[in-house]
Amino acid sequence: MRHRLLLAFWLFAFMPMSLWAHEDDSTRVADFCRVRPQQVIVPAAMITVGAVAVGNKRLCDMKYDVRDAMQRGRGTHHKANVETWLTLSAQIGVIALGPKAKHSFTDRMLVKLTSYTLLYTTGHIVKACVREPRPDGHGVHAFPSIKTAAAFMAAEQTRIERGWAWGMGMYTFAAGIGVLQMYNDRCYVNDVLAGAGVGILSTHAAYWLLPYERRWFGLDKRKKKQKSDAAMMLVPTYQYNTRTVGFAFTASL
Repeated sequence: MRHRLLLAFWLFAFMPMSLWAHEDDSTRVADFCRVRPQQVIVPAAMITVGAVAVGNKRLCDMKYDVRDAMQRGRGTHHKANVETWLTLSAQIGVIALGPKAKHSFTDRMLVKLTSYTLLYTTGHIVKACVREPRPDGHGVHAFPSIKTAAAFMAAEQTRIERGWAWGMGMYTFAAGIGVLQMYNDRCYVNDVLAGAGVGILSTHAAYWLLPYERRWFGLDKRKKKQKSDAAMMLVPTYQYNTRTVGFAFTASL
């Protein structure tokens, strides 16, 4: 019963966003801001499998087996919980070394702020509702893995902004963050899987909302005003040889 309620929550949380993005057909929206089925199918499937594994006996046995194998490999050693700092460092490295992004700095910050807001708001609500115990017994907030979600969110934004080559590098890094969460005995494999889906879906939802946020903050009006001002520019000219005075009209199209 608990995992059914969880699935319903995710459907009601994200489906209105996809419907809203289709409301105004006259709005000129870039291709990467349009809703496509493939953008939803894969992360939704990851969230669904992870949610079902919270209460399904067969899947629970599988996640316990994965946890036991991971702990046998770990022994008494463990890695420091530095996943958040590693994700932040990787993003800074991509910005410094990667190719030019497709969106402006302002648009990228809007996407990042929106995706983080969606991720942490919905993620912590689900954690409070599901209360899945952590493998190490410290706390009951294992599902979904927020640190894994943040890493996959950064990976998907990198793929969209800077191409598949850099995106796959970030996805490899994000997968390592998920493995580290299991290695440190903080999350089960289904928590990590669901977290990855939540991170990817949060990124796409932020891009779907980007055109509307630009209108809310007046960014489109500011751009149109700059074009209008440029189109009305008149520059006086003087030809010394013929001693004639004229005007040059400059238009920005």
